[in-house]
Amino acid sequence: MAEQNLQISGKVSNEKIDNTALVEAINAMRKEFSADAQNKVINNALRSTFLIPAIIEKNQELVADENNHVQFKDKQEAKFMLVNKAVRDENGNQTGTISFFPVFTDAEELKKMETEQSYRPFAMKFSDIAFLTESTPNVEGFVVNPFTREHNLPFTKPMLESIKQTLINFKKSKDAAMVAAAEAEAQEAAEGEKPDITVSSSDEQ
Repeated sequence: MAEQNLQISGKVSNEKIDNTALVEAINAMRKEFSADAQNKVINNALRSTFLIPAIIEKNQELVADENNHVQFKDKQEAKFMLVNKAVRDENGNQTGTISFFPVFTDAEELKKMETEQSYRPFAMKFSDIAFLTESTPNVEGFVVNPFTREHNLPFTKPMLESIKQTLINFKKSKDAAMVAAAEAEAQEAAEGEKPDITVSSSDEQ
């Protein structure tokens, strides 16, 4: 178990987390893989809030008040923990390690993490963990429930980038559809506002 050296300030959350639907979706995908099963996992993950362990450190910083008087104040920072996975060649020899953020679907899964370090869990949404991962050069991704074989699930940086591009394209398509619908509605309204006038020639009078 390692610490990652990027420090991020944050607030520890004790909110109730329920990721039952995600765990069930992962289990179903592992039993029978399909594109629909994978999409269900991703859609559930996008709506999920996870527990991510961090070591809380108290540092002091200089703070100036409105009269420019300087004093030390305590500042809490979180160092998010990492799990390391061995990289092996085709002969089974270890050639290095890669690091992931461990994230957990619930408190019971979090208890499976064995470490002597004192940590506290942060509650973070999928999008926040994805941003943290993208912002950390020495991390390959994050893994959901890394210590449970049945429903552990890695999200690598390439996967996160693919998900992000899919969401961006979906939003663009949705926005374009809304603009087209608004233009069509405006056109219909404009046509409905035309005065009811008929033109006749003088010969008809």
